[in-house]
Order: sequence, then C-alpha cells, then structure tokens
Amino acid sequence: MEIKLDDTLTPGLYIISTPIGNLGDISIRALTTLKNLDKVYCEDTRVTTKLLQRYNLKKTLFKYNDFSSEVSRKNIIKNIEENQSVGLVSDAGTPLISDPGYKLVRECMNQNIPVNVIPGPSALISSVVLSGLPSNKIYFTGFLPTSSSKRTIEFEKIRKLDATIIIFETTKKLNRTLLDLKKYFGNIKIVITREITKIYEEVIVEEIDSYIKKMDNKTLKGEIVLLFNTADMKPFTDMHELEEEIKKLINNLPVKEITNMLYIKYDISKKAIYDMCLKLKSNS
Repeated sequence: MEIKLDDTLTPGLYIISTPIGNLGDISIRALTTLKNLDKVYCEDTRVTTKLLQRYNLKKTLFKYNDFSSEVSRKNIIKNIEENQSVGLVSDAGTPLISDPGYKLVRECMNQNIPVNVIPGPSALISSVVLSGLPSNKIYFTGFLPTSSSKRTIEFEKIRKLDATIIIFETTKKLNRTLLDLKKYFGNIKIVITREITKIYEEVIVEEIDSYIKKMDNKTLKGEIVLLFNTADMKPFTDMHELEEEIKKLINNLPVKEITNMLYIKYDISKKAIYDMCLKLKSNS
C-alpha cells in the first residue's frame, strides 16, 4: 500500500503526539501533518530535528517551552490569524501531558481559533496498560512538588481517592519519593515502568521496602513512571486530629451523636471514638 503524505491543512493549531522512545511509533497522520504544516513549534529543536530527519522531513523549527512568554503565544496566534497552520510538539509523547502548551491552547479557544489533536504515544497511558493495576479510575499527579509541605498536601488528596495513582519521577528523586510514600501510606506495593517502548523497557512490581533493599542505593536509568493503587494503602487516622475535633464538639453534642458523625469521617471503630469521647468528657 502506497502511503501519501500530501494533505492540505486548514489554518489552526495542531497538537501532535510524537514517539516516547521508539521512533517507529509515530502515526501516518502525524507525519502527514508535520510535512504539511506552515510552522512547527517544539520544546527542543535538537530533539525534534532527529525525528524529522528519521522521516526525511525538512522544517524550520521554532521553540515553545515552559519558559515561553505571552509574546511567544501572541506570535503564534498571529501566525494562525494570517491563515497559517501551526503545529505544537513536545520532546516525547503527547503535548500538554506534563509538558508546556495549555496556555496556548486556552488562548486559541478564547479567540475561537481551531485546535486539532493528532493522538498518539503517551507514557501515562502506556504505563497504566503495563502496570496490571485497575484502570477504571486513574489519578495523574505528574511530577510531585519538591517541597515537603506541598507533597503532604498532594498525599492528603491521594489518601481520599479510590484509584490508580500515576506519578512521573526522575531517577535522582525516585528514592526520596518512595520513602515519602512509605511514610504516608505504609509499605505498599508499587509498580515502576521504565524506558517504555525502548530496548531496555522494564516493569518492576515490588513492595517499597523490598524494592529499596534490592536496589541497595543503585540508581535506575531512563524515564520513570511510578504507579500504585489506593486499595493497597493501609487505613490511617490522625488520632491527634480526631481528638481535637472531639474537644470542639464534646460540650455541645451528645456522645452518641459525635460518635456517629465522626465514624463516617474517620477510618476507626465506633467503640474507639465513643471511648475517646467519654475520656475527654470526663477530663473537661
């Protein structure tokens, strides 16, 4: 079958997925679109140049990344208003998934400029497929915050979910993240996917302690996706928080009513709450 890459594009923004490792994973539609675009914006011109050279496509590339300003977005909008077709690609995978671009898409939508998506590879979806974890409900955090306080806020959100959690992580920060997960959720079973679609693709399924012991301070290489399911998390109740809440209610509500109310909120038996209420009431 002969594959033709000639196709006229209408003016607008084209969000194009590119391979996450194996250059053979790019779609025919993506190649057709790249060939016929008036302009292509990318994160790193060096990375995108390698992809274009692989398929003998010649394009002048323009940079658009996390550091691009509002001026850059206005220039892209101006290109499209001048009846040009403009493409946006990231270094790997689908743009806007932990990659720059959403501000540009939002600005296009605000100005009624057509936005088209050319779907394709995504480390997010591929890692879920490989993990063996439930995929009916997923929660994607992207890269976790660096600061401990902001991580705590994110972990508190996760604690309340019933879903498979997906985290992008760097090899240098993986151990820290695993130790943080253990601190908040216990020695849970995790899945680590690495180098998806590449020669050394690997899927690791271990409990946190077991993984850390096996690695013995060795550092994994490549792109890392970390997954776990909240069903594997041990129930946790902040007893200090529970006690403080009881103190606020104990002089205004009957013990039985407080017990029934807090039983719904906290993962602890009614008897334990009731006994704590009686103890605090006698001390008040």
